Amino acid sequence: MPFFSEGSRIYTIEEVNFMRRIYSDAVVLLDESEREYAGIDLSGTIIMLYESGLRDLGYMSELAAKLTHQKYQFRHPEDHFPAANSNMEPADYD
Repeated sequence: MPFFSEGSRIYTIEEVNFMRRIYSDAVVLLDESEREYAGIDLSGTIIMLYESGLRDLGYMSELAAKLTHQKYQFRHPEDHFPAANSNMEPADYD
């Protein structure tokens, strides 16, 4: 979990532990629902939410999971829509 960057502010140990807890909870939510995500996007989303003033653990975990999964879907559209020239069989509507 990259919660430190030389170009950003330095967080207290309590803030880091709070964000780690959000990360852990969000990962559980994403894994249980079998949604794909990138860890770096999840940590960046958590920092963005934290810096915007949110402090509710449950709400932040759910929101971070949702936003991170949406970002993953946006970056990987080919995972959800097969190419027209793929070898998939057409649907049988009989």
